[in-house]
Amino acid sequence: MQKNNFIYRPHRFLKPVRSLCLLFTLISPFASFAQNTLSKEILADQIKTVAISGNQIFNITVGTTDENKISLSSTLDGEYQNKYQIATEEKDNTLTLRLEFMSFEDIPDDKRNAHKVIAATLYLKIPKNLNLNIVSDVGSVDVSGNYNSLSVELLQGHCVVDGLTKSATINTIDGNISVVTRDAKINASSNNGEVVVDDFSRSQSQWNLKSINGDITVAKKE
Repeated sequence: MQKNNFIYRPHRFLKPVRSLCLLFTLISPFASFAQNTLSKEILADQIKTVAISGNQIFNITVGTTDENKISLSSTLDGEYQNKYQIATEEKDNTLTLRLEFMSFEDIPDDKRNAHKVIAATLYLKIPKNLNLNIVSDVGSVDVSGNYNSLSVELLQGHCVVDGLTKSATINTIDGNISVVTRDAKINASSNNGEVVVDDFSRSQSQWNLKSINGDITVAKKE
């Protein structure tokens, strides 16, 4: 009689189970965090400039509206999300927004940098023809609509603009700059990136674009 050579090896079946349990253990603590969200509306009667101090905010999106109010929404994710909040301050016709530490409890020294423990996004709708100023260390910016002036200073993120303004200054270190506009005079330069600019027959606005390592593209809006 031929013998069955099958040998039962329990560890062949238990190893995948152990791996699955380990994966669930690693994921489950993070899955338990609910997002920290904020929605707010601010009357814009006296506001001429919106300034975003966007350090440690990863994504900043701004659009314009015909309404005379500013609509703000933000989402915070991460281990210490409930210790931070988007703070607003109105002074001298300027509305300033920033991510602030709001807790009385300390964060351990090895996690002092908020970008290690929190992921923040910010979305704004503001009235047309205001001044918009944005500064951020890690953030990327997406801007659309009509502005009086536009200023963006970024260290790591990219900047995308689809809109109109009387004047614009955009500087990045590593991020690309992409602009769609019309009737513009463009001054664009990149130390290590590629620069591609459409031909504009008229120049009713002035755009100054500069990057160290990023590419710059400017397309004419039809």
